[in-house]
Amino acid sequence: MVTKPIFAEGRNPTPVGFVAEELGLGIKFCEVALSSGSVATWDRKIKNAQRAHEMALRFVYDFRLSGPDARRINQRISHLETLLDELK
Repeated sequence: MVTKPIFAEGRNPTPVGFVAEELGLGIKFCEVALSSGSVATWDRKIKNAQRAHEMALRFVYDFRLSGPDARRINQRISHLETLLDELK
């Protein structure tokens, strides 16, 4: 029996959508780290954000994006890089 994957409502099952969501999570991790007073939370959130950044860079390297998808992903990568720089 073959079943279709079930995606949460509102989630984009495309690779570009997945990468955009991961970058959004990376940005959120940075925001939480910036507002956290806990060193453990700070370190954990930064590591999670760095993983999201690395994954997005691999995706951009492996796939040729154009148009609105490329702009959206590149804007989120730039935003995440700015936040990660703030956390250094």
